[in-house]
Amino acid sequence: MKTINDELKELTAILNGDSTNKEEEYQQKFLYIQEHYTTKADSEAIADWLLNGYHELAKEAEELNRTIALQEKIKEMKEIVPISYIARNYFGKSTAWLQQRIYGYKVRGRVYTLSEQDRLIFNNAIHDICNKLGSLSIA
Repeated sequence: MKTINDELKELTAILNGDSTNKEEEYQQKFLYIQEHYTTKADSEAIADWLLNGYHELAKEAEELNRTIALQEKIKEMKEIVPISYIARNYFGKSTAWLQQRIYGYKVRGRVYTLSEQDRLIFNNAIHDICNKLGSLSIA
């Protein structure tokens, strides 16, 4: 016999799956869980599972907001300094590599974003370029 945690793991798998009937499968599974797991401990496990899901959504929303803010900032900067220059000179990578991380493109089934270290390198690159441009003058 399955435990409530086993059932909730299956429910999570449905949520993360690629099924075309994902919503219907989720509804059916959730209703099954509600009908068959009615003890106080079961209710607490379900509440914890839901709360954890909300925390995960909040983290994803925060990351999405950070990505959108970064994209807006970069939009104008790209007209001044090509992304290819930053990718090549500061990351030693291709333009495509950096754009994948800036825009969160899905590559081989995985979404790539800038890590904290990549963000630090990117910010340092921008400051370095600003310093170079600021010290440039025509005599």
